[in-house]
Amino acid sequence: MVLSQKDLSYREIMANAVCGRGSKYSQTTYTIRPTNRPSTIGGCWVMNHTYDAELVGDYVEVRGRFDINVWYSYNGNSETAVAKDTVSYVEQIALRDLDASCVRDSRQVEVRVLQNPNCLDATVTGNGSEILVRVEKELGVEVIGQTKLCVVTCEPSGKKDDDYLEEEDVEEVEIES
Repeated sequence: MVLSQKDLSYREIMANAVCGRGSKYSQTTYTIRPTNRPSTIGGCWVMNHTYDAELVGDYVEVRGRFDINVWYSYNGNSETAVAKDTVSYVEQIALRDLDASCVRDSRQVEVRVLQNPNCLDATVTGNGSEILVRVEKELGVEVIGQTKLCVVTCEPSGKKDDDYLEEEDVEEVEIES
């Protein structure tokens, strides 16, 4: 079937779509102050990550927190303990391809954790009273909002009602698994 220019037209459709996206990898060093003077580090882990986000201009601000746990020995390596601290962070993630025509009141921010916060290393500081913990994480964001899409439509010139299938013409097929 060949369509002529007069057979083509367009429609504008309002739809929710991704209007901008971005991501950010970061490494941050946090200071943990245990109750005892640590001798050595036995392990470190991060848990209970929570966050929320909001659109601020042309970037997304993610505010989050998580618990850092450090297992350490003290008293000449004769005893062990776990130091726990809840830390907060704020990440500003720049957006690529932010659609300015996206309806401002309809925009929502979705955050994806591309890499959960993870302890890279933990070391006792020079004076021995603090533990420095280096944590990495990666966050991805998408801004979703209402935007206008323009689609080409056509009215075929030789259209007949017989060209369309009726429901009774559709044959159901069962597939055995």
